Amino acid sequence: MQHDYDENLATNRYFDRKFGLEAAKILPGEYFVSRDEMAIVTVLGSCIAACLWDRFMRIGGMNHFMLPDGDSSDVSGRYGSYAMELLINEMLKLGARRESMQAKIFGGA
Repeated sequence: MQHDYDENLATNRYFDRKFGLEAAKILPGEYFVSRDEMAIVTVLGSCIAACLWDRFMRIGGMNHFMLPDGDSSDVSGRYGSYAMELLINEMLKLGARRESMQAKIFGGA
């Protein structure tokens, strides 16, 4: 999958032997989107991970953010308002449609 450079795009990929799939590990402030069958993993404490899935186009993604929002000049994947924009826009670029996206949110301990 070809991407323009994005400092918030997760690049840590590996083969997960437990699931027998390629996997992407998402760190705080990062996101990842794919149409390939693969695992997307992260570790959460008080952070939040939003997982989106378009069941018709079979495109999914996850972000990992720490705070709800920052000031208008701080565009960082660490803030939920911007992290959601990054995730949704990247899914739309691959052909996902807003009306068919499903979301699950995790974390916030």
